[in-house]
Amino acid sequence: MSENPELTIWEHFEELSSRFRRIVMAIIVVMIIVMSLPSDPSTIFKLNFSDYQPFISYLMEIIQENLLPEGVTLIAFNWLDSFYIYMVISFVISCVICLPYIAAQLYGFVSPAIYEEERKTLFTFVFSFIILFSLGVVYAYYVIIPATFTILYRFVNQARVMPFYSVKDFFEVITFGLFGTGLFYTFPLDIYLLVRIDLIRVEDLKKVRKELLIGMLIITAILTPDPTPVSMLLMTIPFFILYELTIIILGWIMKDKPDHVVEAGRQKSIELIAKNQQSKPEE
Repeated sequence: MSENPELTIWEHFEELSSRFRRIVMAIIVVMIIVMSLPSDPSTIFKLNFSDYQPFISYLMEIIQENLLPEGVTLIAFNWLDSFYIYMVISFVISCVICLPYIAAQLYGFVSPAIYEEERKTLFTFVFSFIILFSLGVVYAYYVIIPATFTILYRFVNQARVMPFYSVKDFFEVITFGLFGTGLFYTFPLDIYLLVRIDLIRVEDLKKVRKELLIGMLIITAILTPDPTPVSMLLMTIPFFILYELTIIILGWIMKDKPDHVVEAGRQKSIELIAKNQQSKPEE
């Protein structure tokens, strides 16, 4: 633990507010830079901005080329749709760039209250979170979202409806799909933490497989816009592979570790027995 004197609740709040303001300012500064960057960096050195194209606009073109089904046309229903998408993408990119700074600020706030061993666990948790979240985002970008758009387009095509879609809806589906899938596949970390603090046992995780499968199928059926079970299965199957791997890893980690609840109860019993013996009058 830190040797610094304990702070009051108000002082903790002031420190947290100060760090939050720094994070917001950093995101704003980076966001302004990202919004201003040209797609071709050489234009900055040549000082020739006649063919200037913002990097975000170029990125929007790449996303459309990779994910938009052939024959579909995106349209803006109002003047601010394109600007809204421009701002959202700039904000997301800025947050990703600022992640190390955000993590440093949050770590600086909690580090005085944790032990050295807990700090190592925290670093492992953050690293695992980034890996799982990134895997979820990549999987959604290359598998789930293209499959969803393809299936939805076929329904439109079979209904003989002109395939005109809102540019705002298109990018919102992509944004929430990437972010939601990334968070969805970090769920094994939550299970790991619950097991480590003895709120759930590994044996319990094995018993609730069927119930969890049904629950995940219902959740993914609600979250995915695809009316067919394809997107639902594309999300659920990898999740359960991760779930089974988590059970195997936790079984290996917790194999030789004592049950803390049992140990705490045993220690409490010993203390009560010792206290009762001390309180008995001497004969």
